[in-house]
Amino acid sequence: MSPCVNPFGQRTSACFADPALLQNNQYSSVANALYHGGILEVRKRFSNHFSLMANYTYSKAIDDSTDFNSDYAAFNELNLRAERARSDFDQRHKVVIAAVMQSRWEHSRILSGFELSPIVTYNSGHPFNLLAGADINGDNHFTNDRPPGAPRNSGIGPNYAVFDMRLSRSFKLGERRTLRFTAEGFNITNRTNFSRVNNIVGSAFAPPFSIHGTASLSPSQPLGFTAALPKREVQLGVRFDF
Repeated sequence: MSPCVNPFGQRTSACFADPALLQNNQYSSVANALYHGGILEVRKRFSNHFSLMANYTYSKAIDDSTDFNSDYAAFNELNLRAERARSDFDQRHKVVIAAVMQSRWEHSRILSGFELSPIVTYNSGHPFNLLAGADINGDNHFTNDRPPGAPRNSGIGPNYAVFDMRLSRSFKLGERRTLRFTAEGFNITNRTNFSRVNNIVGSAFAPPFSIHGTASLSPSQPLGFTAALPKREVQLGVRFDF
């Protein structure tokens, strides 16, 4: 057995021309990215007081590099083709449905001036990289090593769904001045939208690699969620136009 290969078949620092040099990073402009998608949008004004908009985007983003940071370097620098996969920002489905409803009672002192604007948004999850958390290939760099056989960005991130709404009322103060009160609610249903997954799954992690994170695990466990987006938020505002 070569003196620079350990009993597990992994290279050691003795394989390097200068064993005292842990890393020697070189950056080249060789990465490629491809995005393709389609958008379907419908807009309809049903009356002077009600409008509806629906938007659906189907897309796919592919690349072979995430960033010039060495933590995102190729697992095997001699096989860059193996890095070609879904991008970190790939999002297959995105749906937005919004409406604007205005008060029909324009001459009523009590009911006039109201406007209600609900918005429903759904996004499918972004992919994430499964990491071994160990130096699999013996290059003295462990932050980018994947479990043996795992493609890049093969994890499936959490989806996102939220219901927002805005209610406002305007008061005319003469011909040029308007006083507007608004109340806005974000994530009104208080749904927990997770944003990050513990993607360090260990070097022994085996197929299937296309796997989701789960809320049943703690953040310290592989595939447990580690962060979430804001919960329900409500804000009030006043605007004076003159």
